[in-house]
Amino acid sequence: MLSATDNRLLTQVGPGTPTGELLRQYWLPVLFDWELTADGAPERVRLLGEDLVAWRNTDGSIGLMQNACPHRGASMFFGRNEENGLRCVYHGWKFDVEGACVDMPNEPAESNFKHKIRAAAYATAARGGVIWVYMGAQRPLPPLPGLEWMDLPASQVIASKRVAPTNWLQGLEGEIDQSHVSFVHSRLHVEQEDGRNRNMVDRIRALDRAPHFEVVETDYGVCIGAGRTAPDNQKYWRITQFLMPSHNMTGPYGANPTRNWRCWVPIDDENVFVIGCSFHPTRAFTPEERQRMENNAGVWTISKEMRAPATSQPFGRWYGLPTLENDFFVDREAQRTKTYAGIAEFWAQDSAMQVTMGPIYDRTKEHLGTTDLAIIAVRRRVAAAARALRDKGEIPAEVGAPAWYQVRSDAVLLPTGQPWFESTMERRKAKAGANPDCV
Repeated sequence: MLSATDNRLLTQVGPGTPTGELLRQYWLPVLFDWELTADGAPERVRLLGEDLVAWRNTDGSIGLMQNACPHRGASMFFGRNEENGLRCVYHGWKFDVEGACVDMPNEPAESNFKHKIRAAAYATAARGGVIWVYMGAQRPLPPLPGLEWMDLPASQVIASKRVAPTNWLQGLEGEIDQSHVSFVHSRLHVEQEDGRNRNMVDRIRALDRAPHFEVVETDYGVCIGAGRTAPDNQKYWRITQFLMPSHNMTGPYGANPTRNWRCWVPIDDENVFVIGCSFHPTRAFTPEERQRMENNAGVWTISKEMRAPATSQPFGRWYGLPTLENDFFVDREAQRTKTYAGIAEFWAQDSAMQVTMGPIYDRTKEHLGTTDLAIIAVRRRVAAAARALRDKGEIPAEVGAPAWYQVRSDAVLLPTGQPWFESTMERRKAKAGANPDCV
């Protein structure tokens, strides 16, 4: 369990909080490139407890500034996006992407008042089809993380987002918990379903539902091995990469596999969105693969039929129809005869559990076991970094080391007793043109 003090430290993300300030030291993925068009409508954004508005200028540059106009607080969401700036429609004050007031038409022409006004604005960068935001104070700006998928052609990446009404830590902890896949995501009839044999990994997970966890602290975060007993005196190791501050990669499946990445980005203390992608290191996705993967439910993807109608609220395109109010459409007959949870959408199986913990779970009441080793390790890593920044002003070294993010997750069968971390060292390096087979 955590103390109440540590629980607050890890879950509070607003300005001035230890973890909120820590997260502001990193570039965070926020919008997709296509969500903003030149001279198009602004987008509401809420990030780390701050209400913001994003827009794309005539010249293609991207602005992200406070939503409340510095004049009298009117919303800049209703602003006019024109001639490389965003203009408040209340009195015409216009701001550039750095937050400087560049026009104040309701003041006398000889006034220099506009030069004294500056809105809170944050640096942005576009890469990998994603708009990244840096909310910290470092100048020059730190480099973007060197994640493998960010430099791949768009044809090799399929990305999406999802909003969840929970604290960011609840979502992240679900990602690094490999023991839950034997339960909430499992089918009742693994050996035979619809006349076809399930794959070997499903059978292993059904036979060994208590994986053995080992963790290794790395320069960039924590490398997590979850080992399960497999046939022929082997161990199935699924290896998860946690990369600071909230990136995650879980082990892929099969030969020449599609790989994955996601990031849990706090909206505020009680809401989070997960942005993620499937990517293939060596080839483009076929049209059939793209259609299937864009429409099916996953960790960060809501199936087409379960997407809620888009709204103009922050991240309003990325809500699902299953919610606590409709019990996530749990089907008790399916729960009795087909699936462990009885909830159809993959992401909703996780979300139903995380939402029912409450917006911020009181971790003084939890009872952690041996399969929670990874959760404990990740909490310690984040908390230690937050304290070091708060108490000593230490910015985490990985902020300035993009190459440290050039890693992959893995999934392998190894002889029982063979060390997984050393055995997969080369396989976990992101190498152009290479894509080792997984189990």
